[in-house]
Amino acid sequence: MGDLPAHAPGATAEIVSAVEAEARTAVRGTVRVSPTVLIELTVRDVAGVVELRSHPRRGRSARSNHCSSPTSRTFDDGKVRVGIDGDKIDADIRVSVERGTNITALSHEIQRRIGLVAGQMLGMTVTTVNIYVDDIVGRDSTEES
Repeated sequence: MGDLPAHAPGATAEIVSAVEAEARTAVRGTVRVSPTVLIELTVRDVAGVVELRSHPRRGRSARSNHCSSPTSRTFDDGKVRVGIDGDKIDADIRVSVERGTNITALSHEIQRRIGLVAGQMLGMTVTTVNIYVDDIVGRDSTEES
């Protein structure tokens, strides 16, 4: 199958696989995943997260908190904002959470998962993950069953 090519730091994660189409022909392909999509996929399955919420978008020239160098880039898909500066990454995420969720524990779990994904799949170090709880949803305790 050979060596896997290195990914471009900060741009995308490349997932490369070789498939034996026939006994003698290898088919190779590359899938590029945006850092915002990768983080969305990571966060949406955390217990207690109901949904990722939209946030006001910043202008194109705006930078995230820790990305102030001229070479830094910001990715913003309307739900997740990711700033990349070299091999450092920071993220802003807005979520709605289920009523009764321990928000401190939820925040720590989101930060832990993003740190793992950024390190393992992007080869980057997370500097900050800002989590904004936009709404708490679920059945009100005063409602009748």
